[in-house]
Amino acid sequence: MTYSQMAIATRSDRTWLNNARRILGKRMHRTPSGARWWGMVRMLNYELGLPLKSAARVADLVLHSTTGPHRVRLAATSDGAIALRIDLERFHSTANASLSAAFAFGQPRTRGRPRKPPRRRPLVDVFPSVWEMRVEREPAKLDRLGQQLREWNAYPRGIESGLTFIMDAATLRAVPRLALTTAKGDIDVFLVENPDANDRHGA
Repeated sequence: MTYSQMAIATRSDRTWLNNARRILGKRMHRTPSGARWWGMVRMLNYELGLPLKSAARVADLVLHSTTGPHRVRLAATSDGAIALRIDLERFHSTANASLSAAFAFGQPRTRGRPRKPPRRRPLVDVFPSVWEMRVEREPAKLDRLGQQLREWNAYPRGIESGLTFIMDAATLRAVPRLALTTAKGDIDVFLVENPDANDRHGA
């Protein structure tokens, strides 16, 4: 995997990846399993505010267990009154969707001028090989789209079959660019900002 693909797979950017690698003193394995590990570290550090080294220890504890339960509870205080619960099924689902997006959208650009697309012959390639869906981030629309994609047996494109994947609104919110294979063909889903949302907030 390239660094650009790692950034997409971990839902971060190259700056965060390089800084985190330097602070932790760890080699970055640019593999699917490495992307999952760094993705969990980023989530715990960026979204929950755990110190980077603590986030790395939690990721080691949670992800290096091959027979662990779907949900893990980690005590955050000595008496266990405050704890962190991690839904591993949900995490792996989102991580697999992000990996698919990395492979689909993180390809390096070729140098030089872009090649001209070949001229299409009549009645050939009339329909695109990959459909694009653009949807606003409104909860009701995400719920409807998630249900529709479930009915079409949507699964992340480009990764091995049989991995954990939950197709719902939460996945759509977490991974704003989804590369899917479905019963209706390959579909790329892009979340866009609702232009009316800013007006409503400003009112």
